[in-house]
Amino acid sequence: MLRTLKNKAFSIIELLVVIVIIIVIVVIAYPQISNYLTDREVKKEVYRLVDYIKQKKAETVSGKYAMSYIWISGKPASGKSQAWEMSNEEWAIQMKIPAPSRTRPNGQGRSILNQRACPGSVTGYISQDTQRYTKSSNTFEWSSNVTSSRKHLCIDKDGIITTDGENQNGIEGKLWMIVCSASNTGPGYSKLCYWNRDKLPHRYIIKVNPGTKLQVYKYNLGSDKWILQK
Repeated sequence: MLRTLKNKAFSIIELLVVIVIIIVIVVIAYPQISNYLTDREVKKEVYRLVDYIKQKKAETVSGKYAMSYIWISGKPASGKSQAWEMSNEEWAIQMKIPAPSRTRPNGQGRSILNQRACPGSVTGYISQDTQRYTKSSNTFEWSSNVTSSRKHLCIDKDGIITTDGENQNGIEGKLWMIVCSASNTGPGYSKLCYWNRDKLPHRYIIKVNPGTKLQVYKYNLGSDKWILQK
């Protein structure tokens, strides 16, 4: 009888040891697992936007329309993203030299689009009948776990790009958009997706090169460097 009790006591001790080991492993592993899942979510959203831009580019190259204008909303509560499309007929009018007076051409008779400048907002041009677009139902929206800078992009067959690029230490040239996890947001939005500011994990940058060739960079917190993704 005594021997049986001793065996039971030993089994209980073994069980407690196993439980303690599991707790230690969870405590150590949880931050790494959490970081991995957070980063995976941001990365997934970044490449979802990359695929969206490639789709709009393919549609312009195919001749479905002449130009696509996309405006990507940041988060939180910065408004819905929008997309607009310009017909081949309207594009031909914009490319005329001299351009019709309604396009408000410059001294050389060239419209704004003919000068390869991407409008900051199409709504003003539409209301003034300077440029004519059709609003697209195919828009891009971030998941609730991701925030970004608010940016616009013009895409035509030759790859007009936005002119409001930003500089970021560690990456050459003008960059289009910075994307980060919503978990990086501090009180009163003191930490968010800012260029050259807080050193935070789970941040990505999208660079749009001529021809709408896209590059993605990921920030490595340990080395404090932006790494070009393959």
